[in-house]
Amino acid sequence: MAAIATVARMVSTTRIRRLGRLCVPALVTLVLLTPLASISAATSSVVRPILPPHEPAKNFRLSSVDQVLSSIDAARAALEGLAPLRFDVAKFDRLSVAEQVFVLSNLERTTRGLYPAMAMIPRLDSIATRAASRDADPTDEGKGFSSIWSSAPSGLGQYAFFADFGWMYDDGPPPQYIFRNVDCTEAGQHGCWGHRDNILSNPLMGWSGCPHGVLVTGTGFAARTKYGPSLTQIFEVACSSQVSVTTFTWRHAVSILNIPPSQSGLVDT
Repeated sequence: MAAIATVARMVSTTRIRRLGRLCVPALVTLVLLTPLASISAATSSVVRPILPPHEPAKNFRLSSVDQVLSSIDAARAALEGLAPLRFDVAKFDRLSVAEQVFVLSNLERTTRGLYPAMAMIPRLDSIATRAASRDADPTDEGKGFSSIWSSAPSGLGQYAFFADFGWMYDDGPPPQYIFRNVDCTEAGQHGCWGHRDNILSNPLMGWSGCPHGVLVTGTGFAARTKYGPSLTQIFEVACSSQVSVTTFTWRHAVSILNIPPSQSGLVDT
């Protein structure tokens, strides 16, 4: 019997609709599978970001449920030669879970050379929050470029870190470790790495809706649902002139979290 069970879905409302589920069949209070020091020693210094349509060759093993950020950094180094995420962890801990999701997904983008989502906006936050309370993908009448949903293990905290690790590093075909993507039971299936693809999408490529389009987002969190803590995010492109009311901007996050220019994705920092 599973000690903890959780489900995650991904849906992209681009030209091709994609759907996937990510499950955690069992988790104990502490799992230490591979010493973090040995992982770091084995990583390469060659930076090789993996961007859609390319995918990691394999899932990464979560090293410890007590050190999820360290596992994220180890996965980044081992799979892509990327540096650890840099931010003030103490100040990050004081953010809401929804704000933490925003920060982590942006850092996953900017450290691979992609532009960030410039802000969380209230309308999309409301959509994402309602979806989180229903354990569902946030949708915006077909306007959203992509959206993702995940639940996280109950009682362990670090909810945004767990969601990021599952979406980015344990979303591929078997062998799967902590997470289970049930729409990716073998290599080549449509749902493999779908969550990761949505986070690392490039919706401004070919954008013609307005002269100055920007990526914006909404995130949601519900602490108690059928599947446990529930996290969501939806991405959209908006005209910069229409983004006047924001919940939390990337520039503010970069400032208060002391994110270095090399990871901010902002050209004027």
